[in-house]
Amino acid sequence: MRSFAPALGCALTLTLLAAIPLHAQSFTTAPCNGDEGNTHNNSFFGGKDRACELRRTTLPLVNGQITVSGKNGGIEVIGEDRQNIALEARVVAQESSSERAESLLKEIKILTDGSIRAEGPSFSGPFFGLLGNSWYVNFRLHVPRHLAAQLHSENGGIDISNIDGEISANTTNGGLTLRDLGGKVHATTVNGGLKVVLNGTQWRGEGLFAKSTNGGVTVKAPDDYSAHLIAATVNGGVSVAFPIKIQGSIRNHIDTQIGQGGPTIQVETTNGGVSINRD
Repeated sequence: MRSFAPALGCALTLTLLAAIPLHAQSFTTAPCNGDEGNTHNNSFFGGKDRACELRRTTLPLVNGQITVSGKNGGIEVIGEDRQNIALEARVVAQESSSERAESLLKEIKILTDGSIRAEGPSFSGPFFGLLGNSWYVNFRLHVPRHLAAQLHSENGGIDISNIDGEISANTTNGGLTLRDLGGKVHATTVNGGLKVVLNGTQWRGEGLFAKSTNGGVTVKAPDDYSAHLIAATVNGGVSVAFPIKIQGSIRNHIDTQIGQGGPTIQVETTNGGVSINRD
């Protein structure tokens, strides 16, 4: 996962647009690896100990659609040749000692009684928990390639890859990465960059609309890619590495065809540049 929330976590909720069986979900658990494992962090506010645990389970995909929403935590969704959902929850707790962090970790629950969500104690102390405890959960989902998804995060990045379907994704504080997608995709971020990686010779499906308010936009496409391209910025420039036909200067908005044309690829930002590059 490429973009995570800061360790100021509240609960992050993952809700499936479907009726999940109302029994307790079974998870396997394992310690986190490397830098995401148990550590001691020093800051201006003093030392903090962190405990991290991976919790994994498998869920059915009901009605071909999922919804993910949360306040703090990253969301990564990966399309594969499968029929169900493999869910991984990376649960992180911070406290004044390793013992307290491990104890807090045990209080954080991943629930699946009608919705999938993380619940735990409210963070304590001033400065949004910097002087007390804090916790957050990052979710990674391996899902079928063809589905409908609604993804929302307030503090965390969203990364979506290899999915063909109707997708709506938005985050307030975090980057957006969209790779090898198709269908009807609408994605926005307020504070974060936007990266789009296209594959094939043209978009499969209705098209893509992706926008950042405060952040740059980068699009990569194969040399022989064809599309109806709209690219715009308010405070920044637009650059296109493909041969295009325009009248006048590009400045900060273009509406043109690349290659033979095709479904619309529309990318925008308010504060930042837009780059359309050959992969």
